[in-house]
Amino acid sequence: MKILYHSGAGSTKAIAEIFNYKLSSLFVCDIEQIDLEYEYSNLLLYDFLIFGFPTYHCEASRSMAEFLNQMPELSESKRAFVFTTCGLFSGNTLREFINACNDKNIVVCGYNTYKAPATDGALLLPPIKFMFEYGKNVPRKILNDLNSINNILKGNERYSKCPRFKLYTILNFPNKYFGKRYKHKFKIIENRCVRCDTCVKECMRKCWKRADGGLTFDMHSCESCLKCIHHCPSSAIVLTKNTAKKKKMNSSFYEQQKNKIFQEIE
Repeated sequence: MKILYHSGAGSTKAIAEIFNYKLSSLFVCDIEQIDLEYEYSNLLLYDFLIFGFPTYHCEASRSMAEFLNQMPELSESKRAFVFTTCGLFSGNTLREFINACNDKNIVVCGYNTYKAPATDGALLLPPIKFMFEYGKNVPRKILNDLNSINNILKGNERYSKCPRFKLYTILNFPNKYFGKRYKHKFKIIENRCVRCDTCVKECMRKCWKRADGGLTFDMHSCESCLKCIHHCPSSAIVLTKNTAKKKKMNSSFYEQQKNKIFQEIE
């Protein structure tokens, strides 16, 4: 079994790690964050795949969408489970992703959506408790999904499951259209930067680079996951100066959230 995930600030990563911990006690399970230069032939080594990614503006994250788009059609059919994390709602994200999986010879036998901390809302809006938490039903949903995966693997289920088209996404189209096209203009507070290069090392899209003693930012490649802002140890990367004062969703934050989910699951 292989868990392949893309995560921005860390919401999807936390769920993927919980999946890996629980499933590893039952099956041989590997976990890996996707890479845009991935060796796709490696997928043929596994009998079951789990894909996890965040939803941005009612679509799979750009990195995961590109990862699937670049994948050649697999020579052997593979079964899979798919999950996404979102701050509010996922729209038809799973439906579109699952249909794209079918074109790659991947049969999605199960799926789910998990309400997760809103990494953008936490920076742009006044502090609201639910923006900093996973949904109350997330531990129960994870347990149900783990049981479903176990049942799928014990049987020989090979028919694709896909959610129905959600009509409310039509009303959300203007928000989706302009949200995808708006690019946040990140700023650097120079006297805060400690030159740790965390932003350079952790951006899988290589948006940040150090040149001539300073940082450069490639807005075109950015998918606005906001990881660089949340994980900057000195709050040097901001959307506005007020952003520096906002609570950040960094590794420590997600470790606490993950432990809370573990406690409820156990």
